[in-house]
Amino acid sequence: MLKHVSFLTRDLTATLTFYGRLGGVTEKDVVTPEGYRRGVVRLGGGRLQFFQMFGEQPAPHSHWAEHIALHVRGLRDLLPELQAAGAVVTRDLQPSPGGRDMAFVLDPDGRQVELLEDDGG
Repeated sequence: MLKHVSFLTRDLTATLTFYGRLGGVTEKDVVTPEGYRRGVVRLGGGRLQFFQMFGEQPAPHSHWAEHIALHVRGLRDLLPELQAAGAVVTRDLQPSPGGRDMAFVLDPDGRQVELLEDDGG
């Protein structure tokens, strides 16, 4: 069972907003004793954790193998909404190997996010 996946972010507010559009719920947005801003997003049964380190700029991640895969509902409607909000589509809507709709977008820090239509099962 996945507890969380942790990443650096340049802009925690933009990142929490992005994952909120994908159905995530922000559980924490705090400053740690070390002075980092920490955000935790619950998505389904898992959690994503992000740290914004003030004064430090993490490099964007663009390699396809490093990505987050999410089941979402209504991908055909969601994808244009994400594009209108500024998300970059790196792989347009297409059938996945299993036959579901899928697409890849970049989050605000340039991480690949695979969006796979949730069949509700």
